[in-house]
Amino acid sequence: MALIQRKLWKQVSSEEIKDFVIDEYKKQSENPCPVDKIKKFTDSTRRTSCGECVICREGILQLNVVAEAISEGKGRDGDIEILTEISDDLTIGSCCDYGKEVGKITKEILEKGIEEFEKHIKRKRCDALICKKFFSYYIAPQKCNGCNKCKEECPQKAIAGDKDLIHVINSDICDRCGKCTIICEKTAIQKAGAVVPKLPQEPVPVGTFKAEPQNGGGLMAGRRRRRS
Repeated sequence: MALIQRKLWKQVSSEEIKDFVIDEYKKQSENPCPVDKIKKFTDSTRRTSCGECVICREGILQLNVVAEAISEGKGRDGDIEILTEISDDLTIGSCCDYGKEVGKITKEILEKGIEEFEKHIKRKRCDALICKKFFSYYIAPQKCNGCNKCKEECPQKAIAGDKDLIHVINSDICDRCGKCTIICEKTAIQKAGAVVPKLPQEPVPVGTFKAEPQNGGGLMAGRRRRRS
């Protein structure tokens, strides 16, 4: 693969190389999480690097490794500085515009999303709820119609429930693959960050669970509503 890419990049102009890298970035342009954006951008560009230039080959790989670690809740103090330094090294030291453009774009993403990077590293939080380590799926009791499709679709068997019951996701088993969100016609399966709404602890009949407001306006523990 590297030899094929090496031959390819030697046949094209600098502008064509830049356009290729920019097109790879554009695939992530709608991604609201800068950490995930850099992770996916560097993952795709490391695979199409020719590998001839050491700083490009190893630099993009290390950018990807660090960004992935941050997205998995393993970020450490100093990671932002490491990403910045590697990006600068790529921009200055790469032999062609491939590595230079990757370094330039990565640093731009980093600078614009610096606050989000700090939240991921210091607070273990992803405001966009994109990084799987920082969110969980739950089934909104008011929307679930007990169709059982999500349970049948779940490869991890993380969903409890049956026909006409409000289903419940076991977050300890769920791997956040998202397949249940695709199959659910009621959009009942939603994401939550650190704060999760009050939910039934086990499957209950559809229409019997109600989360009532406290005097202060918040939500108290949900309870089953008696059928009339």
